[in-house]
Amino acid sequence: MDSSLEIVPKEIVHHVDVIRSSRIRKKRAEEMLLEDYLHYRAIRKLERSEKRGRPDILHRCLLLALDSNLFSEIYVHTVQNLLIKIDVNTKLPRTYERFRGLMEKLLLEGKIEAGGKVLLEVVDYKLEDVLDRAVVLWEKGDRKDVCKRISESRTICIGAFPHGDFEEETMKAFKKANATFLSFGEAKLSSLYATCRVICCISLNLNN
Repeated sequence: MDSSLEIVPKEIVHHVDVIRSSRIRKKRAEEMLLEDYLHYRAIRKLERSEKRGRPDILHRCLLLALDSNLFSEIYVHTVQNLLIKIDVNTKLPRTYERFRGLMEKLLLEGKIEAGGKVLLEVVDYKLEDVLDRAVVLWEKGDRKDVCKRISESRTICIGAFPHGDFEEETMKAFKKANATFLSFGEAKLSSLYATCRVICCISLNLNN
């Protein structure tokens, strides 16, 4: 999943909205996730502002993907071009507030462990390293036999951000890996709905 997950960037740590939320949470700005509903005015000063500050979208998509038990590996690509590997047996917090704290700890420390097992980890891979026989859900993609081609792929890429498009570098990685671009139709879909459609395609293929 290509996400809008990131720690508050240094160029806005002194913005009044960031300082206010920092005081309320009793955390340094550099230790908090960037969140649109708290830092809206500050985010408007950033490049590509339309797709940033919505880690809640990633949270919902991850819960759905993990609950499905259909995936052998799950990776999250962040705004800072980090790659996070999530153990598919991980039980993520159901509430966003706890998920936020977990992601802040992960981005600051690099990994989350429990019972001697690594559950989430920032890994030293390039994005193209995990794009084996990949399909990318993209509104400009091919609409032919989408479910069948999703079911036959090994990697499925979903944009878990509110607006905008994949970054140029991300698109280069997709093309370098010879990814196939697919679309469910003309209408723009939410990230959560796209994730649900993918799960339905895989489930239908397993049942046939």
